[in-house]
Amino acid sequence: MDDYKYQDNYGGYAPSDGYYRGNESNPEEDAQSDVTEGHDEEDEIYEGEYQGIPHPDDVKAKQAKMAPSRMDSLRGQTDLMAERLEDEEQLAHQYETIMDECGHGRFQWILFFVLGLALMADGVEVFVVSFALPSAEKDMCLSSSKKGMLGWGFSMGTNYHFHSWRVFVIVCALPCTVSMVALKFMPESPRFLLEMGKHDEAWMILKQVHDTNMRAKGTPEKVFTVSNIKTPKQMDEFIEIQSSTGTWYQRWLVRFKTIFKQVWDNALYCVMGPYRMNTLILAVVWFAMALSYYGLTVWFPDMIRYFQDEEYKSKMKVFFGEHVYGATINFTMENQIHQHGKLVNDKFTRMYFKHVLFEDTFFDECYFEDVTSTDTYFKNCTIESTIFYNTDLYEHKFINCRFINSTFLEQKEGCHMDLEQDNDFLIYLVSFLGSLSVLPGNIISALLMDRIGRLKMIGGSMLISAVCCFFLFFGNSESAMIGWQCLFCGTSIAAWNALDVITVELYPTNQRATAFGILNGLCKFGAILGNTIFASFVGITKVVPILLAAASLVGGGLIALRLPETREQVLM
Repeated sequence: MDDYKYQDNYGGYAPSDGYYRGNESNPEEDAQSDVTEGHDEEDEIYEGEYQGIPHPDDVKAKQAKMAPSRMDSLRGQTDLMAERLEDEEQLAHQYETIMDECGHGRFQWILFFVLGLALMADGVEVFVVSFALPSAEKDMCLSSSKKGMLGWGFSMGTNYHFHSWRVFVIVCALPCTVSMVALKFMPESPRFLLEMGKHDEAWMILKQVHDTNMRAKGTPEKVFTVSNIKTPKQMDEFIEIQSSTGTWYQRWLVRFKTIFKQVWDNALYCVMGPYRMNTLILAVVWFAMALSYYGLTVWFPDMIRYFQDEEYKSKMKVFFGEHVYGATINFTMENQIHQHGKLVNDKFTRMYFKHVLFEDTFFDECYFEDVTSTDTYFKNCTIESTIFYNTDLYEHKFINCRFINSTFLEQKEGCHMDLEQDNDFLIYLVSFLGSLSVLPGNIISALLMDRIGRLKMIGGSMLISAVCCFFLFFGNSESAMIGWQCLFCGTSIAAWNALDVITVELYPTNQRATAFGILNGLCKFGAILGNTIFASFVGITKVVPILLAAASLVGGGLIALRLPETREQVLM
């Protein structure tokens, strides 16, 4: 302390030489000062940077730079979509002009024939199973059927019978087979090719249409004047792998993924895009029509068969307490009930039991040989010292029966029945008349479709069909049921035709087939559901099927009126 003479104002001591040097600095602090000299607070290292975590300011700056590029991308997609929509509108009007130049003639008639076969196949597939299955079950001895079959068939050998239900199935399969082969020779839709950007292929097909029609009209020298067709801007392109790159399964895998993505995108566009409301309304209308139409058209033959069965049962003969001794029976016994009888030493040979019931009957020393039966049963019977030789009286036909010293020898195999007696031509005749009754409705709908519009035809046809359903309450006979069926089918077919047309016209070309396929699949589901529900009430009540069909038609017809009218609309 000798070097310091006085204390300064800050509590320190001034050196003895008289110069003030301030506070003495710590050497470590001086070192840190030298290191950080020239480094301001903004340049300090972010602590998280050592862990690889970006600074928040850097993230904000990067997002600010990316925002304009994203906006530019979205704006570009929007512009591209708007440009495509404008191109599609121009193509729609130009295409109408091109089709006018191609004319209407031989090519369209060939196309109508091929597509007509396809529609025949589509229409018959719902009915063929319902009509053929009972006959097939009977023919194959699977179960006893309550439905009728077709008045004919022929035998091939002793064990195989070519019955008419097989012919029915073959005939029903012909339209599908022929149309499938014929469609292979038909060109692709030129409008679809233009939507896909395949201009040259579309032009060649349009020229083919033009030349075919002109040759048929006797003017083959007429030249197709269209040289360039507007092609919409493509949103994306197919990804193809050339044969020189990749393996075959890689090429097919990429192609499959690309096509699947297109189909999936089209489906989503129909159910979630701008057409979702139209798709929802059309789905309800399609389902309502299928549920009521296909349900009733299969219900009609079932009800007619039920009336036949009731009439048949009303003519049943009942024998009570009869005693038969030593008789030989070699004729057909049909629609009979034998109760509390006694048959002793009787012989049943080369005969046919049809709808016969033996109940509480005693058989003693009887002999059954070469006997066939349909819907014949023995219930609570006592069978003593009786022989069954070469018969189809199987175990399930004896209900709570008691056997005493009885024998079954060489039972028949397969189905052995009198097919001429069991076949019922009326059931198929009813179906044929129902199908024939739609012909006037088809003609009327074709003539009035463009005059009254699609919506009025759908709504009007479905409401009139609903009214026809209520007349079914008065159908208590076969003839009445056939008449109401023809009336219902004739009035409802107009709604089907208009529904097909408006479904096609509500969607653009590149989504049209996808939307129609979705709705047609829903239609098949409704048809199967209608067949199941309506058939379950046969012989129980008519109220539920009639009210369900009428409610579906009224609801679907009213909902259909919310669709936009497409009568004057140019197809996009």
